[in-house]
Amino acid sequence: MHLFKMARLYLVLMEHKISFGRFVLLYIRTTFINLIIPFKLGEVYRVEEIARETRVWQVGVLSVLVDRYFDLTALLILLVPFDLFYRKALSPITIVLLVGVLILALLYLAIPSSYAYMNHYLIVKKSSARSMAALRGLDVVKKWYDFTKNLVTGRYAMIVFASLLGWASELVTLKALATVSKDNFALGDFASYIEAIFMNGDSLILSTYTGITATAFLVLTILGYVLYFIVKGCKKAGKGNL
Repeated sequence: MHLFKMARLYLVLMEHKISFGRFVLLYIRTTFINLIIPFKLGEVYRVEEIARETRVWQVGVLSVLVDRYFDLTALLILLVPFDLFYRKALSPITIVLLVGVLILALLYLAIPSSYAYMNHYLIVKKSSARSMAALRGLDVVKKWYDFTKNLVTGRYAMIVFASLLGWASELVTLKALATVSKDNFALGDFASYIEAIFMNGDSLILSTYTGITATAFLVLTILGYVLYFIVKGCKKAGKGNL
């Protein structure tokens, strides 16, 4: 599951040419922090780490937002049919997520034409201090739009596909975990699991899954850094011999 999620983030950041080894370490350690800090506040740490690697703080913010957006889009592709055919109605969390995703999509699509119109209008029709401030504000919005566009251009389908595979793998993983622990896990339990994630609810399988995953990523983080420093030391030793 995390291989697909890591692939999605790599697709978002691939234009910024972070070496694959450093990217894997970044993903492992930021995922571990995200698992142990509640309310997804670990994403703030991921923003800081990506900004440090790319040396562009806007990329740090936007890459995480784009990653989350496509994650939610893929989740809704699964949740909406499930709610309609299994529950016979959209659940509150599905409605909230769907409205949020649609609003963000409409804003993103509206920015180019709105920017062109307002920029022309303020330059031709207005000349006050307020219009100059508005122009500067428009330039900031356009700059952030361009950053976002560069993160996903030509990769929309691949990012969505990786997200879908991530959620499908998570469903399979949860089913396997429930089987091992001799618990029942049906589609309704998956819906409760999703609600527990976004609404900070109680879910035994979520607690178990998070604990196991956090432990695994702690081990991976330690092993990753041990390997990183071994490789780094070998490279220095090789240069010294030369």
